Amino acid sequence: MDFRYLLLGTVAILATATSAVAQTRAYDIPAGDAAASLQAFARQSGKQVLFPFDAVQGRRAPAIIGRFDDADVLARLAEAAGLEVVTSDARTVTLRRATNIRSARPEAAGEESVTQLDEIVVVGSHIRGVGNGASPVIQFDNRMIAQSGAATLQQFFDKLPQNFGGGANAGNNANSGVDRDVGSNWGAGSSLNLRGLGTGTTLTLLNGRRLTASNQFQYVDISLIPVSAVERIEVLTDGASALYGSDAIGGVVNIVLRKDFEGYETRLRYGGATSGGLEEFQAVQTGGWNWSSGQALLSYEFLSQDNLDVSERRFSRNAPFQPYDLYPETERHSLYGAISQTISPNLSLELNGLYAKRDVRSVRATASDYQIGAPSTEQYDFSGALTYDFSESWQARLSGAVGHSDVERTGFSTTPAGVVSPASSFSIVSDARYVDLAADGPVYALPGGEIRVALGATYRSEEYRNRFTAGARPQPTVSGARDVASVFGEAIVPLVGPNNRFTGAERLEATIAARYDRYSDFGSTLNPKLGLLWEAVPGVLFRGTYGTSFRAPIFEDLQSQNAVVVVVNLPNAAAPTGRTNLMLLQGGNPDLDAEKATTWTGGVEFKPTFIEGLSLGLNYYRISYTDRIDRGFPGNFTTLFAGDTAPYAPILTYDPSLDLITRFRDMGLAGAQYALTRVGPFAVPADQDESDVEVILDNRLRNNAATFQDGLDFNIGYEFDAGPNRVGLTAAGQYILSGTRKVIETSPEADALNQAFLPVDFKARAGATLARGDWSAAAFLNYVDGYSDLGNVADPSVDAWKTVDLDIRYEAPSGAASYLRGVSVALSVQNLFNEDPPFVLTPSGSGFDPTNANPLGRFISFTVTKQW
Repeated sequence: MDFRYLLLGTVAILATATSAVAQTRAYDIPAGDAAASLQAFARQSGKQVLFPFDAVQGRRAPAIIGRFDDADVLARLAEAAGLEVVTSDARTVTLRRATNIRSARPEAAGEESVTQLDEIVVVGSHIRGVGNGASPVIQFDNRMIAQSGAATLQQFFDKLPQNFGGGANAGNNANSGVDRDVGSNWGAGSSLNLRGLGTGTTLTLLNGRRLTASNQFQYVDISLIPVSAVERIEVLTDGASALYGSDAIGGVVNIVLRKDFEGYETRLRYGGATSGGLEEFQAVQTGGWNWSSGQALLSYEFLSQDNLDVSERRFSRNAPFQPYDLYPETERHSLYGAISQTISPNLSLELNGLYAKRDVRSVRATASDYQIGAPSTEQYDFSGALTYDFSESWQARLSGAVGHSDVERTGFSTTPAGVVSPASSFSIVSDARYVDLAADGPVYALPGGEIRVALGATYRSEEYRNRFTAGARPQPTVSGARDVASVFGEAIVPLVGPNNRFTGAERLEATIAARYDRYSDFGSTLNPKLGLLWEAVPGVLFRGTYGTSFRAPIFEDLQSQNAVVVVVNLPNAAAPTGRTNLMLLQGGNPDLDAEKATTWTGGVEFKPTFIEGLSLGLNYYRISYTDRIDRGFPGNFTTLFAGDTAPYAPILTYDPSLDLITRFRDMGLAGAQYALTRVGPFAVPADQDESDVEVILDNRLRNNAATFQDGLDFNIGYEFDAGPNRVGLTAAGQYILSGTRKVIETSPEADALNQAFLPVDFKARAGATLARGDWSAAAFLNYVDGYSDLGNVADPSVDAWKTVDLDIRYEAPSGAASYLRGVSVALSVQNLFNEDPPFVLTPSGSGFDPTNANPLGRFISFTVTKQW
């Protein structure tokens, strides 16, 4: 791995870049004792805070998590503590008892502004205001998202080192890869894939709530969520089924959308690749309204993306099959709305809705024809929540949601002579509904602070239907439904806190969580999680967690309607005749159980009090992912007898009975296909039939695969003033120490790392930002380590890929001319030096690995935003 290039490139960028850093800082102050909150503000702001300790006894302060002005945070904490600011400068803040009684009563909820900093639930806990917890969390605000230059969430997450491009990925139009769902992304959507563990192993939440799953492999399609509406993103890089249930194996991503905005905002964005192809146009209109007891927001986004053909890139223009889209043509409409209303001083209502419709058209040539796919996806998710404050510290939340996803795909082929085949089409419909009741608050006071707990229950129902609607080769409908009932609990136990801290322990906190889920179609699962947080001295924090997670089987995996049974005659040197009649079974399995994972994490965070603005973090993770659903024999079944069959003994039946052969034949006849091969190199002799089968390969899905991975995440941040400039330096990345997989318990262990279409060991993103007055800029270096392409025997070495992104912005000041007031402009350049992706052999001849790189090249976009 070429660390020298990364280091030199980072130094060069940090030395020369200009960038945007707002005059704010990141705060992570949990809700709790007001004195402790003021002390946390002092540590995180680097200021000395003087206040009358006795005046704040018994008062609580809200959580403040995110990027805020120092003055705003101080004002909120002082108000909650019943204090007011006497003096404040760059080094010292002095507070005294508030003389204005109203400002000293934060409990008067009916009198507060709707823009207050509420206690919020951050991903990784159901308890409000826990702030910096035992599990590692990466946060991005809307400024960071804008600086990435991304027009979609898929483009943004492509730059996250912990995310892998395998599985469902709209940028992988050739369906390249080794995941089980390769070739099945019929809706051309995109999912998150933390750690590269596979589609569906990363739980994606919207405003803390589940979204309706989409497509055949039941993933959350992030490309339907408008990036313009995103307020912040929270990435939990830890297993979390003890909190959220299924799918939280690689981690949890919570996408939080805007809701606090007043006025109107119009945004136009145009971009294009300088090497040709793939132009983008984006238009956004947002309106926000506030009133004395609530607020509302409505935002519409339109996005149009042209296709990118292999002929438009120098590394793929000699592909054997053309035309062939590297990126499909896409058009999307998204509409998001949010309403918050205070009904009474103790009761509030929140409603959210997201609707999206996307149409895609892709062309892929083969040796004989052109295959044209035109999937259309339409989805909505509506949610509502009632929140009731029983007291100053106890709160209950009743929430519910309903969602619907419909993927309609029409495909046909045409020959160069213009002969069009009959169109085939199908419909994949998913429906989800849930209701959730949760409450949290303190239960007992320890010397270190209050024990806080959260308790809750959830009921969810899901339905799925994959229906063939037209075509020359009818397929059976695959459908399913399930109910899920869950109960969960969580507790945070402060062993050491502000009142009993001592040398070597400023803070010591234990977390305990557990969740029980009962599925109507496969059974139940119980998952615990334990965590420990230790602040040894101010600014030095150690954390560790242990927990188990699971992933429920998707509907397609549980159904036998999609069974395929084929009888072939294969070469077998060990057989007396040199040939063997084999019956192959493929398809779903109603006896599947949940996939299971055990996760350990441990890390350290260093924010020295003597260097304001510096933060360092290092986290270790270890994932043992077992009972994975997969086929038992991973290769081409025609090569079964070419190697050692002993590792696959559990799925091979020699000399099967006629009853067993007949049962499996009938399964194929009732399912998707039964075929007795009569032509070709694997034809069964004319005087034989299925009754002469000698071996059965039961390659149906089963809980027989396993994956192991461990590695390190790191992050470095430093913000400081340099004269009139605010400078920020950042670096973050993932280094995978080891990664292996097994297809069945007795099969050989294989590497799952540093090969084409698999995760690479090292990915990083480093940058520099600078703000000066109304101007700001940012520059970033993206690094993907080199790996091996075992399919390229002549030259298996794949080079590392390094790209540079640049973002420059101007925001008109409030005193500007009326026609400029509220205007901001941005110029973004992705892949500034137009670096081609490293060469990899692919069946389509595209010449690159779409799971670890993209073919876009230099892409320049210009954005104009106007607020009024």
